[in-house]
Amino acid sequence: MYLLLLLRAPLDTNVAVESPEHIVFDYRVAGPARRSFAHVIDLFLCYGAVTLLVLVIAFAFMGGRTPSMSMFAAKVGFSLVLLALFAAQWIYFAAWEAVLGRTPGKMLLSLRVVTTEGRPIGIKAAALRNLLRAADLLPTAYVVGVVCMAATTRFQRLGDLVAATMVVVPARATKATALALVPPAAPDELASLPDEISLDEDERSSIELFLRRRHALGRTREQELAAMIARPIGERVGFWHPDPARLLALVYDRAVNAGRTEAPSSRRWPAVVPEAR
Repeated sequence: MYLLLLLRAPLDTNVAVESPEHIVFDYRVAGPARRSFAHVIDLFLCYGAVTLLVLVIAFAFMGGRTPSMSMFAAKVGFSLVLLALFAAQWIYFAAWEAVLGRTPGKMLLSLRVVTTEGRPIGIKAAALRNLLRAADLLPTAYVVGVVCMAATTRFQRLGDLVAATMVVVPARATKATALALVPPAAPDELASLPDEISLDEDERSSIELFLRRRHALGRTREQELAAMIARPIGERVGFWHPDPARLLALVYDRAVNAGRTEAPSSRRWPAVVPEAR
């Protein structure tokens, strides 16, 4: 009965991650089925390329004029095939994930590899999680990996646990309505507000997330969350307001609705901003 309920349960679930600023975000974690399909696609692509290389080499060196030339061509071709197999096994996955956080198979299935803190993975984590893929394969057909994913709430295989990574389904970007400043800025607020304000991508996402949720929060909780973000942003742009929530609304309106440009990312906020709880 338990196994039946487990099979009927959805493989994708949500996991909460708390940022260093004590703001909780929800990530939709990818289940084994979706990840398996993405992996099969990647295997088809990389080993299909190896097969194509073998055929090209075979046709290119088939016409050796002397036995010695044919033998040399066979050795060169065999070496190239071995290098291609090594790249398919150890470099393909790690390289794609280190640069983009996803392989072509994960792109097609809308998956991304991130750290357990919700941040993009680097070269070290990408290499480590893929190096331990050999252990996940044991004894055959990813038995260790599947058992490990079933035993963890974030569907992490052994490589994910060691590298502190997880595979998520990023929320699809939707066209959101512009946030209007209500009530409009008062004359004294306009007098002290800088003429030009720039927000980087992370600051803008954090403020917008707060402003869209503020009316569902109590007054105390609203002020508590606003104060966490308002103080560093206010100090940077040179603007102060007794109400931190109002400060964020005014800064956001001046920077975004006035058509200001965004500054380069400061990485002070989570790099991946999913749906909030």
